[in-house]
Amino acid sequence: MTSWLPLLSSLIVAAAALIGVLINNRTNRDAITAADERNRTTLDAAQANIETTHAAAQRNIDNANAAAERREQDKWRRDSILTAISSVLLAAADVRQTLWDTLDWKAESVEEVDSFGKEVQQSISACNGYITRLRVLANPKIPQRCEDLLRTLTAAQSITVQRLKVELDHEATMDDVNAIRALWHKAIANTVQDERAVIDATRSELGIEALSEIPEIEPEAVPAPA
Repeated sequence: MTSWLPLLSSLIVAAAALIGVLINNRTNRDAITAADERNRTTLDAAQANIETTHAAAQRNIDNANAAAERREQDKWRRDSILTAISSVLLAAADVRQTLWDTLDWKAESVEEVDSFGKEVQQSISACNGYITRLRVLANPKIPQRCEDLLRTLTAAQSITVQRLKVELDHEATMDDVNAIRALWHKAIANTVQDERAVIDATRSELGIEALSEIPEIEPEAVPAPA
């Protein structure tokens, strides 16, 4: 019996050692699992942080691109408005100058006067395309002011034709000539005021300070007919 005691003691020691190893291995596995879980949590947090940072950066990029696109669109719109209005104002100035130059023009016939009137009216009507563009792009006040200007130019053109015909009429009295010339000067002055209204509306649309008042054109002394 005593001969088994060393073997039994060895078995007990071995079993104790094995149990210790198993316990230690389990503890190590639990520690490794916990460490893996912590690492996974850390990695998940880091990944989430990266994704959040990336999303924020992408939002900033998208916002910057959208802002740049809006600025580009606003610039295009402003440039388009200025181009259309400049074209209307240049055409109006040319028409007004043409009408003014009739003071130094002696028409030879009523037909010549009518032909002149049609040419001027065509120049005025050519501005309608610019006004259509302004209706799409600009504040409604701007195309309305441009339409007012074209109507005033048309009236000035009509009065110019009447004046030229009266000056051709040998039966017209001095009072007739003076009356139509006074009316003509007023019509020309009205075109200047309507041009100013277009400019003011445009400056208001673009956030530019309004111009100072432009004095009205005073009618010149009416020369006696030859």
